[in-house]
Amino acid sequence: MSDARDDIAAPALDPARADAIATSFARQGLMATFGATLARVARGEVEIAMPWTPAVTQQHGFFHGGVVGALADTACGYAALSLVGEGEAGLTAEYKINLLSPARGERLVAVGRVLKPGRTLIVAQGDVFTETAGERKAVATMLMTLCVVRSLAHV
Repeated sequence: MSDARDDIAAPALDPARADAIATSFARQGLMATFGATLARVARGEVEIAMPWTPAVTQQHGFFHGGVVGALADTACGYAALSLVGEGEAGLTAEYKINLLSPARGERLVAVGRVLKPGRTLIVAQGDVFTETAGERKAVATMLMTLCVVRSLAHV
């Protein structure tokens, strides 16, 4: 069943906003530590990927749950940033994550998607997958509320 909103093309992401997201992402020490990269940036949706390394695992060799949550949190945050006004950002107010299965694979991919944009609050969903030989497996889903904040020195 198709949602009526699916039939209306969303406006493309402004290239200046995409550059601002890439610049902001490059300043994230945690994402650099993980070896994460922006795989896709669109209006209301961001995909982040990172490779498996022993440095991001728990004792059984799976991606650590904290890594899974951090990647989803970051993808949702940048999805929100793609929709807020100039000089604004979406900061995480709360989230709930369901870990669906052990995260074992060659890389981890998080897709953050804004479900409900707002002037003060934004609701987003983050879906996390492992990838092995190009095949994706869902390993977590997150529901997040972000608070829109203004006048940030750095987005």
